[in-house]
Amino acid sequence: MKNFEYFVGIDVSKNSFSVAVKNTSSFTTYRQFPMEKEGFDALDIILSQIRNNCIIGMESTGIYHANLFYFLKNKGYNTYVINPYKMKQFFKFASEKPTKTDKKDAKIIAHFMEYSKENNNTISDEVKYHLRYLVREKENITHQIAKTKTDIKRILVLTFPEIEKFNVFSPYILSILLKFPSASSIKKLPEKQFIKKVEKYAPKNGRKSTLTPSYIYQLASNSIASTYPVFENILMLKIQSFLSLQNQLKNIKKLIEETADTFFKREIQILTSIPGIGKTAAIHFISEIIDIKRFKNVSKLVGFCGLDPIIKQSGKYKGQWKISKRGNSHARRIVFIMASCVKRSCPQFREYYIKKRNEGKSYTEAVIATSTKLLRTIFALLSENRLFI
Repeated sequence: MKNFEYFVGIDVSKNSFSVAVKNTSSFTTYRQFPMEKEGFDALDIILSQIRNNCIIGMESTGIYHANLFYFLKNKGYNTYVINPYKMKQFFKFASEKPTKTDKKDAKIIAHFMEYSKENNNTISDEVKYHLRYLVREKENITHQIAKTKTDIKRILVLTFPEIEKFNVFSPYILSILLKFPSASSIKKLPEKQFIKKVEKYAPKNGRKSTLTPSYIYQLASNSIASTYPVFENILMLKIQSFLSLQNQLKNIKKLIEETADTFFKREIQILTSIPGIGKTAAIHFISEIIDIKRFKNVSKLVGFCGLDPIIKQSGKYKGQWKISKRGNSHARRIVFIMASCVKRSCPQFREYYIKKRNEGKSYTEAVIATSTKLLRTIFALLSENRLFI
């Protein structure tokens, strides 16, 4: 990394941001600005004189730092987002007292940037984190879809319990339920008229559904459901929401693929060279670690995933061995999934898993051990930029 004379720390909150500027010997500036265009422009005026001789750092704050980050990037400043965990550890090291103020935080971030000037593993380019935002949003949408499906089936228990026992989430059935959200709404029409209205929704190709319009009408005619106009309306809203979420999921999957291929094509190629790891799992994992160079050694990567062991012991009491779970829960979950797959598909990991089981390890303990071995392998492959053999 280039040697800089000035180090800028920015502490960001929702409505304002604090800026501390220091050179190699002392602090030269401290100011607080509103999170508005006027504040951005005022900061640019102050920093413009040292534009080419300063490095700027800000801690990741979810979304609040993003606009300021890209403003400074577009103005040509050397701007980076700091790993929050690294910043937290540095704060403990640099601060004698636990007191936190905006001014103090900005100054400590400036100190951190000076400390990290020879080690860019602790700071990173924000643009690569876009994949993480997309993947987590995909997970959020997936959870919403699962919840909406549960809500739909729960409401159908009231409005049309007989059809709830079938797969109601095919486009064909959902289209019918959008028009006729209950057994009572179906029974209002003569059978032939109902069939004429819904037969257009039937799939033209492929295997035909056992739920023919005639059979649906028969189920409705013999339904135990009462009439619930409110729940009928709620059901239609839920179905519309479900279809919208499915469309969002389709679009975000496309965005994830495009972003991953743009920034992490080689990393994904390396990860998928391990038998059992598919492209989706590889993308989810790389979206969390971003860059293997962020980790000085494999122990740091294991700790980041919260798989480092801890033993609680006091006197004669010998505590149980557990994993710390202090790290990134998203990364830990995907590592468990990948470990479960490679122990089935890759002889090397299958043998290791069986060995651990034969040593008396429980299923969970053996999978954790396999997960750690997988992380060691991944660290070596990514660090050496080579495929699994």
